[in-house]
Amino acid sequence: MKTNKKWEIWTFISMTILIVYLIFMIYPLSTLLRNSMILKEGGVGFANFQSFFAKSYNLQTIYHSFAVSFCATIITLIVGIPLGYFHSFYKIKGQKILQIFIILCGMSAPFIGAYSWILLMGRNGLVTQLFKNLFGIKLPTIYGFRGIMIVECMQLYPLVFLYFSAALKNIDNTLLEASENMGCSGWKRFLTLVIPLCAPSIIAATLMVFMRAFADFGTPLFIGEGYKTFPVEIYNSFMSETGSDKHYASAVAVIAIVITTIIFLIQRFINSRFSFSMNALHPIEKKPAKGIKGVLIHLYCYLVVIIAYAPQIYVMYTSFLKTKGKRFLKEFSVQSYIDAWKFLDNAIPNT
Repeated sequence: MKTNKKWEIWTFISMTILIVYLIFMIYPLSTLLRNSMILKEGGVGFANFQSFFAKSYNLQTIYHSFAVSFCATIITLIVGIPLGYFHSFYKIKGQKILQIFIILCGMSAPFIGAYSWILLMGRNGLVTQLFKNLFGIKLPTIYGFRGIMIVECMQLYPLVFLYFSAALKNIDNTLLEASENMGCSGWKRFLTLVIPLCAPSIIAATLMVFMRAFADFGTPLFIGEGYKTFPVEIYNSFMSETGSDKHYASAVAVIAIVITTIIFLIQRFINSRFSFSMNALHPIEKKPAKGIKGVLIHLYCYLVVIIAYAPQIYVMYTSFLKTKGKRFLKEFSVQSYIDAWKFLDNAIPNT
């Protein structure tokens, strides 16, 4: 009787999960796929897909998204992996606070990140005007491909840091000691031992960063200007000013799902080739960061966090400035917060 009751409970739970999955996953996808096949003038076919691929502009948006995602992923790995390595192998002053700020860098919404970088390095941004007035130097524009890539990197490197740091916690210190006794240390040990052992986590982080960058809509919309990406094109397809064609927009969305699914399957295939398990009976022992090496390690860690978090600090500062229209005045006020609570009383609890 007890066995039957347990079986009934697990059957009920399984059926509930299946129903929820069908309602919130399968049904929307099937509806999207069905709408993509319906033609505007009536009938069923692949004309919506043909219409998308027939325009070179649409193909260019896909290329732009891949270009931004690829470059952002590479730079994010270059920034995040050394940061995770230093954090796990060396005793850094203010390490816990540093880790909190690293995580906070990745928690801000894309819109906030893009807006904060515009305040700092836009055409009338603080840093832009500072360099222009003090040194007579005109900084490169933050808008377009360069700006999107910078914002993506500064928002997504925490993912690489967290994945890589977690992987390093599973490495047994005896492996590192054995490699050092055999004359393998420094860069050679890092490249031939540490990186291969952390490969599954690095690949997972790469997928997460690539997909987040590829699917990001807010950043390209804010600072992309003429550099249009695929998510922005999906939005424009649904919200066209000349009258949206939901069937064509659905076809564009299906193409996006197919692209992301292919990327995910490639990642799964690559990850399966490097899949293995580790148990760290002897965790990595952190060494004190001393001398020139220690100074460089501290400088790198703090500089990355300061650059990534500076725009958000500036947004906090400007939130207390008095405003007149769209201009900030050199007076402090909490009126902006009062107005925010007054006009966004529904949006904040909804979020």
